[in-house]
Formats: sequence, structure tokens, C-alpha cells
Amino acid sequence: MNAPATITSDLLRLHRARDKVARLVVADPVYAPIFQRLEAEIAEAEAAEDIVARARAVAQKARGDKTSR
Repeated sequence: MNAPATITSDLLRLHRARDKVARLVVADPVYAPIFQRLEAEIAEAEAAEDIVARARAVAQKARGDKTSR
């Protein structure tokens, strides 16, 4: 299974859920804790995606450094 693709699909799923729950919060604030949890999970998933991108860049640079020697 491809981890970056999974992160991206999870992020998309979280965004869709947050959008639906946002409408519920407008109708009834009792759903606010769910909205907050989804926002926190989105932030965590985005941070993980950023970490993967940075690690990929470092690994690619390291490969480039080894081939230039």
C-alpha cells in the first residue's frame, strides 16, 4: 500500500467529513466537539503529509550527492 496516497485519501475523507459536520454545527452546536476533532485530525494528517514530502526531498538529495561523488 502506498503511504502518501493513503495519507491523501484520508485527508480528503477528513475534509469531506468536516464539511458535513460544519453544517451540523450551524444547525446545532452540540456537534462542535466532533468538528474540533476533525479539524485536529486534518492538521495532523497535513503535518504528516508535509513530513513525507520533506523526507522524500532529503532522500532524493542524498541520492544525488552519492551519484555526484
